[in-house]
Amino acid sequence: MALTDTQIRKAKSNGKVQKLNDGDGLRLEISKAGTKSFKYRYQVNGKDSNITLGAYPALSLAEARIKRDEVKAAVRQGINPIQQKQQAKAEQQAIEQTQQNRLTLTQLFEQWHDHNEGGWNYKYATDVRNRITIHLLPVLGDQFIDEITPQQVIFALKQMEAKGLGDSIRKVQQYTSRMFRYGVGLGLCSVDPVRDIPAGDIFKKQTKQNLHHLTKPADLYQLLNAIDTYLGDISTATALKLAPHVFLRPAELAGLRWSEVDLNNGLITIEANRMKMKRPHVVPLSRQAKELIQSMQPISGSSEYVFVSPRSQVRPINEQSINAGLKRLGFGGKQTAHGFRHTASTLLNEQGFNRDWIEMQLAHASGDSVRGTYNKAEYLSGRTTMMQAWSDYLDGIKAGADVVPINRSGA
Repeated sequence: MALTDTQIRKAKSNGKVQKLNDGDGLRLEISKAGTKSFKYRYQVNGKDSNITLGAYPALSLAEARIKRDEVKAAVRQGINPIQQKQQAKAEQQAIEQTQQNRLTLTQLFEQWHDHNEGGWNYKYATDVRNRITIHLLPVLGDQFIDEITPQQVIFALKQMEAKGLGDSIRKVQQYTSRMFRYGVGLGLCSVDPVRDIPAGDIFKKQTKQNLHHLTKPADLYQLLNAIDTYLGDISTATALKLAPHVFLRPAELAGLRWSEVDLNNGLITIEANRMKMKRPHVVPLSRQAKELIQSMQPISGSSEYVFVSPRSQVRPINEQSINAGLKRLGFGGKQTAHGFRHTASTLLNEQGFNRDWIEMQLAHASGDSVRGTYNKAEYLSGRTTMMQAWSDYLDGIKAGADVVPINRSGA
């Protein structure tokens, strides 16, 4: 007699394995614990075999009969249903394993960056990290790398273009392509989607802009006093105040390390690998500059960096943080972090300071045969005098005093 659903539902455990036949090889087995499952007996190559079709009630009697018929049809075609089931399970496990091994773009970036940063200098490694984490990962970071298309990368780059960051698009595109080529090489993904992005015509050409800087005392009065009102994180606020006093490039200032600061002797000494010209650089510190750096000791003294990121004690602030602060203060398009170097150079040259002192302080390379021989401590005494005079001059402007030109070149 064929089974009924009512019969199956009412069947109870009796402490032994029970087998209730439905017919045509299908049966319901009830374990000692009372678990009910459908099984089917079939014959392949003259040998009897059993296959479990599923557990009741998740699998109903009607569904079990349909599965039984499917297995029968497979057997008639010479297919061993147990081997077929094992193969399907293995394929599913392979798919699940592949899913577990898939990387997001953020994971690929971290792996690629960690692999390469040992061979990069600090500035380059920081530039790569900043550009990718600021511009690319917020858009595509959570995407699996094998699903990212050229159109999605273009979308991320177009967002940069809309923000007026056209000068950074090429670098982000290059870094992203290198990242994907690394992934292809290790078998983490099959293609580099950046490879198929057209080289030209797709993005607007950018016009080169001057590095904005102020030189009029009235403008500097507004700027210096505005900087004192900055309400962002303390690292950026202090770096903003220090920037006009030290003539460092934004990356050099943002990445300033405590190991580079000698407060006892009033000096910053930056090694060649952090300098644009790949030469060590010494910066005499004015009294004002020393006080600003000292004010960071309670905040970041236990970190490697003077201007520690508000998000992580093991990283410095982004070099663009200073420019962002200037924009927040209303000086976007008027003054940039790099522009402080131009401000100092313009005014110090106008006021007659020794040109060699100024160029040395800016860490500029010189084609002049005399200036071409670089000594990191060259003109240190004169530059120390100049830097203190410059900080005093800035304080005078900020106070709104009638500032007298500070021509003390000694020339």
